[in-house]
Amino acid sequence: MASVAERMLLVMPGDGLVRSAVAAGFDLWAVMRPGEPLPDAVRVERVFVAGPAAVTDGTLHSLLTGLVRRFGIGQLVCGPGAGDDVRGVVRRVRRERDGVLWRDPAAERLRDPVALRRLLRGGTLPPVRAEEALGIAQACAAVDRIGVPAVIKSRHEDGRWGGPAFVRDAESLALWAKAAVDGPHLVEELLVGPRYRVQTLSLGGMHHVVSVVREGPGAVTGVGADEVSRVRSCVRELLDLAGFAGGAMRTDAVLTPTGARIASCADGGL
Repeated sequence: MASVAERMLLVMPGDGLVRSAVAAGFDLWAVMRPGEPLPDAVRVERVFVAGPAAVTDGTLHSLLTGLVRRFGIGQLVCGPGAGDDVRGVVRRVRRERDGVLWRDPAAERLRDPVALRRLLRGGTLPPVRAEEALGIAQACAAVDRIGVPAVIKSRHEDGRWGGPAFVRDAESLALWAKAAVDGPHLVEELLVGPRYRVQTLSLGGMHHVVSVVREGPGAVTGVGADEVSRVRSCVRELLDLAGFAGGAMRTDAVLTPTGARIASCADGGL
């Protein structure tokens, strides 16, 4: 019998995500749009249909909650076909079922910018220059040592990390310091180069790359084989370092002139 970590519910998944989930060995259920081809890899009695009205009238929320509860599903993942409204419902179900859905203990380390940088010091690639700071003054001093351009990440009182602040010169650093709230910060060198978003599924410590998409100005979905290979290798090494065994993860990587580097990690499938 499949464990909680192996039972996965895919929402508007698309063929690529279904194939990756099957290859990884997950026990699957799926919620599809009306008229969308049914995935051959998912048993027909496990495929459910939800139209646009299902979001507004609460039907989708009830469906997802009921499936998770009835079948002991541990993984709830959105596919590329899910719009922002559907993703909002999935986020709500994840919050409400927190403690029931599977959560790999290593995921917290990957999402935490400080823990991530500490972890990557044990990898084979040169680490990103980064310094931890306990306040605004220490953060400014760290920027002086690392040099501009730099990135400053700040932790809120509730423990969550906010979006990065980009510091390009002394003037922008002074503006940041004036508006910042004292507390823990992480100062990093700005990674320069093409940026890639990598979606992965892991089970039993084996990592399956679902997609590698180049982002930003001039972004393309078709990425060169050599670029994909270097980015894949970088992401897989990170997941191995973290001991990430099971679940969906999203990793942002930058292909710098000296090789691929990890920028950040977030929950996959959202």
